Amino acid sequence: MAEKKKAEAEAPEADAEAKPKKKSKLLIILIALLLLGGGGGGAAWWFLKGKKPQDPKAAAQKKEEPEKMPIFIRLDTFTVNLKKIDAEEHYLQVEMQFKVVDPKVDEALKLRMPEIRNALLLLLSNKTQEELATVEGKQKLSSDIVAQSNQIIRAKEPAKDGVVGVYFTSFVIQ
Repeated sequence: MAEKKKAEAEAPEADAEAKPKKKSKLLIILIALLLLGGGGGGAAWWFLKGKKPQDPKAAAQKKEEPEKMPIFIRLDTFTVNLKKIDAEEHYLQVEMQFKVVDPKVDEALKLRMPEIRNALLLLLSNKTQEELATVEGKQKLSSDIVAQSNQIIRAKEPAKDGVVGVYFTSFVIQ
């Protein structure tokens, strides 16, 4: 009997120890779920933060508009004296093509070609060998040519796209 009383006395202590263990496991599981949910929500926000919901009508219009095929316009060869820095004279011989996406711009370029060639000759002859020797210099020249050409064709014919690119097919400095 003494053993029975001893077992009964230890039983409430065992139950008391089991309850906190169950509560601590439940607490750990709840914290883990909370962290996973927060992490998933944070990841969704991070990846979707720049995207706005699309209007179905706008999306349908975008799909209906076919991509405009580029038109390349070959210009005659330009040969110019470069701006002098030292005693030596340097020459530039360049061939290029304009890229346009609007047929109206193609027509406007052809109509204004003498004006464009004049502006480009003045632009090219104002460059030095050092300016054009680097890739960055050639890229700047390309953007200058686009700007100059668009300024001429937009003065009389406002076009939405204009010249969108200039591609050098030959570039020789002597």
